[in-house]
Amino acid sequence: MLFRSKCGKSPGEVVWDVEGTIAPFFKGQAYMGDQHHGAVYRIFTEEVNGRVQGVVFPFRENFQCGIIRMAFGEDGSLIVGETNRGWGGKGTRMWGLEALSWTGETPFEIRTMEAIPGGFRLTFTEPVDPATASEPTNYHMSSYTYLLHSPYGSPETDKDAVAVKLAQVSGDRLTVDLTCEPLRSGYVHELRVDLLRNEDGEPLLHPRAYYTLIEQATD
Repeated sequence: MLFRSKCGKSPGEVVWDVEGTIAPFFKGQAYMGDQHHGAVYRIFTEEVNGRVQGVVFPFRENFQCGIIRMAFGEDGSLIVGETNRGWGGKGTRMWGLEALSWTGETPFEIRTMEAIPGGFRLTFTEPVDPATASEPTNYHMSSYTYLLHSPYGSPETDKDAVAVKLAQVSGDRLTVDLTCEPLRSGYVHELRVDLLRNEDGEPLLHPRAYYTLIEQATD
């Protein structure tokens, strides 16, 4: 059976960027390497009703091969140690050592996705275009879970559509509050925002987010 692995298949090391070393606008977030995908994913966490939960975003892909270890270099780069020995993955090399550095330019990204009563709050790295950001049909969401069992992997199960009823843009255009239904505790809520634009008409660099909603926000 083939399974879709949207955020990796074999997680490697997770490092926390406490100081905003790799990107100041992602300060306090974490990065996870994946051995199979040869990619790095970004993780934002929050505490809701005493439980830690959060969201995974794609970050960078197409490394030489699978990522096992990561560390921050003295120059602020994210150094990744890679291998495909003993466990196959994407990439063309059997091993590798690469460094990921910020160019100094701010990409248009979803910076954070937080649970709020009745939905989610999206915060962006750049101001959004109000016309595209306030249109609920530009946001596509679904929820699903996975089978917790001994066989390797699982398909997405109990999948359902989540309707975005309202999208409210903040005065500084950096935040959008989404009213969504139904929300389901214990489920991944996958968000796609391919049609959203910033003030210059540019799309998001990564228009997908995967929030695991353990606890729904109540206030």
